[in-house]
Amino acid sequence: MRAQKLLLLIFTAIITMVLLFVGVITYFRVLNADGMRSPAIFFLGCTGAFSVYFHFKTREFYPFKKFNAPLEELSKKYWALHISFGLILLLLGIYSTVFWLQSTQELSKIIPSIVVMLLGIWTLLDMYVLNKFIVSHKERLERREEIENIKGTTKES
Repeated sequence: MRAQKLLLLIFTAIITMVLLFVGVITYFRVLNADGMRSPAIFFLGCTGAFSVYFHFKTREFYPFKKFNAPLEELSKKYWALHISFGLILLLLGIYSTVFWLQSTQELSKIIPSIVVMLLGIWTLLDMYVLNKFIVSHKERLERREEIENIKGTTKES
């Protein structure tokens, strides 16, 4: 699991750097047909940067076997930005795959779209598994505290 988290962190960091770089170039060099600049790629890179931060902060939760110490809580905004990055990657991958299937017969051009879609799925699945672990961890700590409280009250009697 730790290797999976490290790979996901690396892939997300690479995609984020590419998106930020392309987003800056697109913003300053390329104009839409309307003459308007499109900062969407840059903002996707920004959500990717928050996703990298999320992966960096949650890497210490792995492996999932440690239940002794309380976990550091991450703000809900980081969870939301991480979910949005995964969903955007998934939707972008699906859209690109459908677009390439309709417009070309070359399968080599569809591979990046499929990779982006799979990375979005992987990101969302990792977040789901991590959330399940955190909920389980909190429940286990609460049960342990309740048991300790019961032991403490029986000793006092």
